[in-house]
Amino acid sequence: MTQIGLIAGSGRFPLYFAEYARKSGNRVVAVAVREETSSQLESLVDEIHWFHVGELQGMIDTFLKRQIDKIVMAGKITKTRMFNHLKPDERLTKVLLKTPVRNDDALLKALAGEFISEGIHVCDSTTFLSSLLPTKGTITTRSPSEEEWRDIKYGHEIAKQIAGMDIGQTVVVKNCAILAVEAIEGTDEAILRGGKLGNGQVTVVKVARPQQDMRFDLPVIGLDTIDTLVRAKARCLAIEEHKTLLLDREEVISRADSNGLSIVVI
Repeated sequence: MTQIGLIAGSGRFPLYFAEYARKSGNRVVAVAVREETSSQLESLVDEIHWFHVGELQGMIDTFLKRQIDKIVMAGKITKTRMFNHLKPDERLTKVLLKTPVRNDDALLKALAGEFISEGIHVCDSTTFLSSLLPTKGTITTRSPSEEEWRDIKYGHEIAKQIAGMDIGQTVVVKNCAILAVEAIEGTDEAILRGGKLGNGQVTVVKVARPQQDMRFDLPVIGLDTIDTLVRAKARCLAIEEHKTLLLDREEVISRADSNGLSIVVI
């Protein structure tokens, strides 16, 4: 049986990966982050080892001791935690010292480099999950209105620029005006802020980076996203084909339909 390692962050993404990887005949050894990872992961993997977010050497050693040479990174680490609560071990301290620019892309590539230097290959985060990458089209009952399409096109252009600068991947739009741009607070907070500023009826556009590294930080949409959109009184969500993981698809569509929300893959 083939072994694969999992570095699990928050949300349902790691749970899906573990489930699909085992269905594909793999033995999954997970490194979980105490501050982030759902305890539900324990029942979905063959082994799980818990670490604090700053314990990089322990994570590497776990995979080396089990002769695991392929891993996947799935799920986010809350960005503010990296600034407010991080207690890096010696190895992570060295990584941070040689990474003066600490945006998501730079940090993740630096961390991946540490595993690669030990002979551990970092695989695409969509490994075993290609069926969860939606194709182009409207996936809900309601299609976007003409006004929403204008906001989608405008928002997509701006979101791509923002993502290219590694600021964030999400913008909130209304009447072709940008109400909120995702930054360190994360997608949900940006959506809620934009919804409040626009008094609802907003369009949300979430994109991948122009040169998206498929190993990490791929956009993920799930039930939590829909709940946030409903709270923000949003009317439309646009995501990118082949570069967005759509989790719990049937439930997502059902909940969106029941709230009059349009979801379109562009």
